Amino acid sequence: MPWHGGTVADHLTFLDVQNLTLQVSDQQRGRRLVLFGVLSVVALLLAVGSLGGWLLTADQNSAALVPRVSVPTTGHDVGFTIERSRPVQLLIPKLGLTTGLILLGLKANGQVMVPTNVRDVGWFREGPTPGEIGSSVFLGHVDSSNGPGVFFRLKTLAPGDLIKVTLADRVKATFKVRSVVQYPKTAFPAQLVYGSHGNRSLNLVTCGGIFNHATGSYASNIVVFSTLVSTS
Repeated sequence: MPWHGGTVADHLTFLDVQNLTLQVSDQQRGRRLVLFGVLSVVALLLAVGSLGGWLLTADQNSAALVPRVSVPTTGHDVGFTIERSRPVQLLIPKLGLTTGLILLGLKANGQVMVPTNVRDVGWFREGPTPGEIGSSVFLGHVDSSNGPGVFFRLKTLAPGDLIKVTLADRVKATFKVRSVVQYPKTAFPAQLVYGSHGNRSLNLVTCGGIFNHATGSYASNIVVFSTLVSTS
């Protein structure tokens, strides 16, 4: 199976927020990210530097992915108490994955930062703490020219699988996968992934689909949607 290389210029952009307004407000010691406005082209490219590698010419698992996800416009608070705290560890039992987390923010041009290392998972810190009301988002690479990335097997998750997050204040939050969805990068639903819908969501994002040799990037993104089910 061939590796596909790339340059920083090829893979730098993660989220293009042209015509998209990001508004962050502090509320109850946490921040909720509200995304609104007219969405134009939103491109998520999770390969950075020489990232772009371990790929089939087509995603053989795409047919098994749920075509759309239904997220309630209003949610209910089931009584969890999560204070604003940095997530420090991600555990996905099905994947045998345990990793620390880095912080990701926004660049000066409004684009979301991405991990610079294929092995890192980053938390978008402008959104809520995992377990707070709203959509907390983790970003990770699928692969590089040297081999699989931290989220290489992310698309194999299925509804009912568990995702566990440890916070800096030692609270442990467990999420259950609702759905796994593949979106074309030209139609990435930023409001759905980053917006608040009244529930306590954790969304994991990586690349997937067909690899475009001309651009050195994937045509799609894989998003895992999950909901908080317990804390300890």
